[in-house]
Amino acid sequence: MVKKSEIVNKTVAGVNVPVTTSGAANSETDSETLKALKEVNNRLKQRKIKGKLVIARNSLFIRGTYKDSNGINKERKIPTRLSADINNLASAEARILLLIEYVNKNGFIPDQLMWDAPKVELNGARGLTVGEAAKKYEIEYWKDKKKTKVKLQSWNLINYYLGILPQDAEINTGLLIDYIKNDSTPESDKRRKMVQYYRKLALINEVKGFTAIDDYASKYEPKQREELDSEQIIEFIDHCRDDGEYGWLTAAQYVYGTRRGETFSLIPDLKNGISTAINTPKGGKKMEMKYPIALSNELAKRWRLDEIKRPYTCNLKNYDPTLTKYHGDHWARYFKIRAKRFNLDWLEITDIRHHWGIRSIDADMDARVAAKSMGHSIQVHYATYNSTYAKKDAEKASKKVNK
Repeated sequence: MVKKSEIVNKTVAGVNVPVTTSGAANSETDSETLKALKEVNNRLKQRKIKGKLVIARNSLFIRGTYKDSNGINKERKIPTRLSADINNLASAEARILLLIEYVNKNGFIPDQLMWDAPKVELNGARGLTVGEAAKKYEIEYWKDKKKTKVKLQSWNLINYYLGILPQDAEINTGLLIDYIKNDSTPESDKRRKMVQYYRKLALINEVKGFTAIDDYASKYEPKQREELDSEQIIEFIDHCRDDGEYGWLTAAQYVYGTRRGETFSLIPDLKNGISTAINTPKGGKKMEMKYPIALSNELAKRWRLDEIKRPYTCNLKNYDPTLTKYHGDHWARYFKIRAKRFNLDWLEITDIRHHWGIRSIDADMDARVAAKSMGHSIQVHYATYNSTYAKKDAEKASKKVNK
């Protein structure tokens, strides 16, 4: 048996971890945890996150150099309040991403960590903490499923959102609603996911009054947007095509009309104007390959889209929804800054994909072909572009009767 005095901190596989003076790892479980932790830190490094996860005193910490609210900048070891268990790594990763999101927005770490919410005594389901409730959710999730790569990716995304919650707080409907309201905006993809996952968490754990979460659900309604000035947008992309890591992505999305996350998988073929990309439909539907069509191939050549430059590339085998979302959010922020500099303050990155749909109608592309290229159903396609089709039909009818 090893005495406490014989335990020291050493670096194992690039991780600060307590080991015995003989240098042996504490157990086989520790070895697996270290391996998984190294993979997490590699992902954080790939995402260019300023900080890493380390183990000390059998707990997980965030280590990095950050300013506090007083402007003092120094290396810090920030507690995640999670034990050094392999099952806690997804939650720890979510917490460092949450912290960095706050730092990027405010310039300093918060005085009170987001996951340090006090325990409450409201409507709890048998006194369960969020962490205990999340473990029950995990058991329920895997009950009738095989651990395929796709299912693991889906669970990792759910676990990411569960990890945002304070794990030691007692679970109740009010707590879940507070996080939904304060950490997402109405009708956003994030709001929809938080409502879906937190409602399921509450349902499985029989939290009182959980149906109140339904009041914050955002039903998907295809938005009718104003038409963009193609010449103005093309001029804008001409200026940002070679600008940083996201210029290529912006140009590629304009030409092929892919969703934000799909553009990280896009492989153009300038010979025939057809590309390949992952199709990431909403509603948890199975991902598959699709073949986005160039509008136009002349623009694809003009912007040299065969010279792929992006900070992250994915495919069906290695698709990571959390990592893709992270890079997609950074791209959206880049886009907004560049658009503002070009006096296009109103322009959003989602407008670029939508504009492809309108341009496909102007080009008289068959609606079913356009819908397949965009990766949604013909019903969604017509609902989204109803006003454009109506205008096009009216113009055709007018020409026919007014010859």
